[in-house]
Amino acid sequence: MPDTLESIMAELRSRINTEDRFTKVSREEVESLKQETVVVMPAGGKGTRIRAETDNKRINKVMISIDGRESIIERTVRDYASFGFKKFVVLTGFMADKVEEHLGNGSRWSVEIAYSEDPEGRKVGNAGALLNALENGILDDMMVSIVHNPDDMIVGLERPYGDVFLEGHIKGRKNGCISTFVVVPETPFQYSGMIIENGKVSDITKYPPIAIPAHTGITMFDPECYDYFRRLVTLERETSFENVVSPVLAREGRLFAINIPSEAWIPVNDLKGIERAKSALEQFKT
Repeated sequence: MPDTLESIMAELRSRINTEDRFTKVSREEVESLKQETVVVMPAGGKGTRIRAETDNKRINKVMISIDGRESIIERTVRDYASFGFKKFVVLTGFMADKVEEHLGNGSRWSVEIAYSEDPEGRKVGNAGALLNALENGILDDMMVSIVHNPDDMIVGLERPYGDVFLEGHIKGRKNGCISTFVVVPETPFQYSGMIIENGKVSDITKYPPIAIPAHTGITMFDPECYDYFRRLVTLERETSFENVVSPVLAREGRLFAINIPSEAWIPVNDLKGIERAKSALEQFKT
């Protein structure tokens, strides 16, 4: 039987993304870790890929509203608050004052929200923003952090996604890890994909799912990770922890990954993302 794009992707998936299905985690362990966890939300970007939406309304991209009722960052706070999380840190930069005015102190959701602004208005990336929050004391370095970009929306999971993330992180801890990536097992290729043999196309599929795990923009860090930020990250240039910290953790065997369904992750990075999010929110009425 000749290879197809689907059969090759199935084989690739089985080779590069096997999940831990054996480590057990109790409900009590999840609830205990929740009390030691802060939700960290990067909110300093300009959203250049979605400028038509942000420029018209003169807002930061995390203030975009999908359903006309609340912004994507408000929805993120509401979700985590409903899951039982109480502490939040927002990493601000672009339009920092507007973001802080938009959210307030968290009393609407009975939570605490603190803010850490990029130093001297410089772009330092998510790694620098997190390091800055550690250095200025806004982020308690005794707390576990869930770093969740508000424009990476999670919709339609059967269980509260905050609990899913913590459960996965505890699995990672039991396997010697101190950081956890939330990933999807595959993402759609934006163009037609094909197999080409000696110049001749033998199979073609429009928008095929590519079976390579993709980071959703959601990461958990144990306090031990913060020493890596202090050693590897600088505030003198823009850096991302995916490029600087996470590769070191992976080489040391200390980075874990948990899968969520691909359709549950909706990155709101462009107008197509907004439309996908609108459809999902309408379907699940969240």
